[in-house]
Amino acid sequence: MHADNVIHANNAYVAGLLPEYEKNIIPCKGICCRITVPEGTTAPLLNNSYINRTEDNTLSYLIPRADGSIIVGGAAAKFRPFREQWYNNVDDSVLIDSAKDYYTDYMQRTYRGWENSGAKVDKIWTGVMGYSYDSNPHVGEVPAKDGQFIIAGFNGHGMPVIWLAAKELAKMVAQGTLFEETTMPRLFKTTQLRIDRAKNGSEEDGDILGTGNFPATKQ
Repeated sequence: MHADNVIHANNAYVAGLLPEYEKNIIPCKGICCRITVPEGTTAPLLNNSYINRTEDNTLSYLIPRADGSIIVGGAAAKFRPFREQWYNNVDDSVLIDSAKDYYTDYMQRTYRGWENSGAKVDKIWTGVMGYSYDSNPHVGEVPAKDGQFIIAGFNGHGMPVIWLAAKELAKMVAQGTLFEETTMPRLFKTTQLRIDRAKNGSEEDGDILGTGNFPATKQ
């Protein structure tokens, strides 16, 4: 197989083909579930999507579905201390043990009116996301590799970003448009400097495990 141009869009797995991104884009597991009420009953009405934060700082996102079910996920605060369960881990056949039971009775203990709803976790799953060292995706030409492009590392927030980012990247590939001539934020541009920052910095200084204190990640 021959191609004049290659776009690496394999997100969490990008280092498998581009090893220089091994420290830049890390596979990180998350957890999500579908909550339902017993058949023949009606779930209490929720009109909106929500971000919930508990007193112990556990964050969850919640999306009501038209069929009355609830999609809810997050709970990173529960599994974050157990790095081996989620960080640099591509095994999506195994649930995150420290969080797999968190959403049992979640609706009952979180929302008024759900106390006697009988809501339960119908399905639960884990997925692998691509988290970047500096919280920004890598988009554009792969440094020192002519004809190779990357669009990866969306930190679990790809859906609001990737559509227009991919459109602009397509212009770069098909029309030879420079990154600076696209509408993408300059922080999205993949560069050798960003690659080297992650290679030379510690995991704790980056945004995934640390607080982003490594000064070079913010320049």
